[in-house]
Amino acid sequence: MEKINFARGKTIFKKGDKADGLYIVGNGSVGIFFPTNHEIIEPDITLGPTEIFGEMGVIDTAPRMATAKALEETTVIYCSEKNFEERLAESDVVIRGVMAILSDRLRELQKRR
Repeated sequence: MEKINFARGKTIFKKGDKADGLYIVGNGSVGIFFPTNHEIIEPDITLGPTEIFGEMGVIDTAPRMATAKALEETTVIYCSEKNFEERLAESDVVIRGVMAILSDRLRELQKRR
């Protein structure tokens, strides 16, 4: 895992990008912009310290379904897909299955928006 700093307005990832890891907000704030938000001015969701984003892509390896941007000077902790998979491999098979199902359901709900 590594710390990454983003300037205000900097895109962390875009919808359609390959999901290569997940992020935890250390300080600052991150805006999540869903595909239906064409203006990308006001975020659909605002995340603050300790909140996680980008997790669905590392669970099911599908491309990013939203765009994430730093809303101010922001530090995140980045957990690569490989590191996440190593940690997940140490967990119970039931937990892995439940996570995959929840990710699928969330993606389906987002498609309906």
